[in-house]
Amino acid sequence: MNNQRLKWVDWLKALAIIGVIGIHCTSILLDNNFLFSFKWYQGVICGSIFRYAIVTFIMASGYLLLRKVQPITVIPKRLKRILIPFIFWLILYAIIKVAFKGVIGPTWNIFDLVTFIARGFLDPLGVSVQFWYIYMILGLYVLSPILSRWIQNAKLEEIEYLLLIWAIISLVQFIGLKSLLLDYLRYFTGAIGYFVLGYYLTIKDNSYLKNPYFGLKLFIIGSLITIIGTITLSHIIGHQTLFFIQLGDLTPGAFLQGVGLFIILYNMDYERIPPRINTYITKISKDSYGIYLVNILIVNVLNKIGLLNFEAITIIMVFIMVFAVLIISDILLDIMSKIPVLNYFTGKS
Repeated sequence: MNNQRLKWVDWLKALAIIGVIGIHCTSILLDNNFLFSFKWYQGVICGSIFRYAIVTFIMASGYLLLRKVQPITVIPKRLKRILIPFIFWLILYAIIKVAFKGVIGPTWNIFDLVTFIARGFLDPLGVSVQFWYIYMILGLYVLSPILSRWIQNAKLEEIEYLLLIWAIISLVQFIGLKSLLLDYLRYFTGAIGYFVLGYYLTIKDNSYLKNPYFGLKLFIIGSLITIIGTITLSHIIGHQTLFFIQLGDLTPGAFLQGVGLFIILYNMDYERIPPRINTYITKISKDSYGIYLVNILIVNVLNKIGLLNFEAITIIMVFIMVFAVLIISDILLDIMSKIPVLNYFTGKS
């Protein structure tokens, strides 16, 4: 069972990074210039299908870190593994943004560059949008020794109590209801619920959680909520709204997708899958953090040279470009791993 669990976690992480790339590729289509065109509708469909990505990443981390007590002594090593590649890529992205996009003007000097990089560490979204995830996961890693000790000694109903409060507060926040009470319940909000959920789904004895077809239904329902919600609400207000597609994906659609995919992969028979595919999935899983850091750079380069275009059948081209970015990113990391000075920055696990 241990080997099987490792396989399903590898599949979860591999599909998560494919989803991340899909989100970044389809973001080009979610533009008011394409609004209500056939291309826009296809972009909404593809972009909605990929919303499970961050949710499953967090759930996979939650399962791996909460299944046993995490001693505080492991935190420095874990933070080092996350921070060293992140620092390298943030600086590289910042230099590229300054040199080629002129974000601080055409007459910048080295002091301006250093200042821009320093501000980037305070607000990484100013450098590249995907870096928000790094700070979120760092927070969960720092909390994991305390959370893992609690969860290993908690009763099942206590874990369910936390998840219930988290789900209610998250739904209220999604709707947009403002209340002072919510400010004081902020410890029940955010990614921590998905972190705990990743562990909970593996210990809860329930027939639905053992049924991959139920998981598929949840995934389809979650996708439809995002697709129909985005299209309908955009038509109602007369312009594009990404109310159902939010940073961090703390939305009902992404929630159902993430839980559904988790159930599917947790209950899959991996012995029926060709060994070569399982081996490649394991490789992508191990490289997933590095691919997460580098993929937007590849997306931007392909877009700049005109390869990231969707003039043909958009949905087909999206999936072609997603796998192209995945393969190119992975090859780049493999090349870097063979260069001693760059090996530290690949994020390979």
